[in-house]
Amino acid sequence: MKKLILASLAVFTLSSGTVLAQSDAATAVGGTAGGVSGAVAGGLIFGPIGAIIGGFTGAVIGATVVSESSIEYARLNPTEPVIIEGDIDVGYVVPETIVLHPIDGDPGYAYFYTNDRLYFVELSNRTVVYSPGVVVAEK
Repeated sequence: MKKLILASLAVFTLSSGTVLAQSDAATAVGGTAGGVSGAVAGGLIFGPIGAIIGGFTGAVIGATVVSESSIEYARLNPTEPVIIEGDIDVGYVVPETIVLHPIDGDPGYAYFYTNDRLYFVELSNRTVVYSPGVVVAEK
């Protein structure tokens, strides 16, 4: 019974993260909330592996800022990874010393690779808005 109540609470929490994603500003919140609640739901139901899968899925579902064509462009045009100390999450302001790579056909966003991940940045304020969770293959 306890697991059923916790699972129901987790599903409710997971669905509330997606509801938050209604505008550009709220989309970033939705992605973060979706990732956290997805990890909680996955962890409660399936253990540690479920937490990892749930967190990734929740973050991807919660954030839809960058178009699929922009994601595909960045995947097909990898760049040299940069070194950034610390954690990078939605809302992180990328330092001016980091070179951002523009996306053909999407003038509002750019991208960069670091820590074996792809990150998308809003050019107007250099803020990370999305990471599809793509792991970059080592050369």
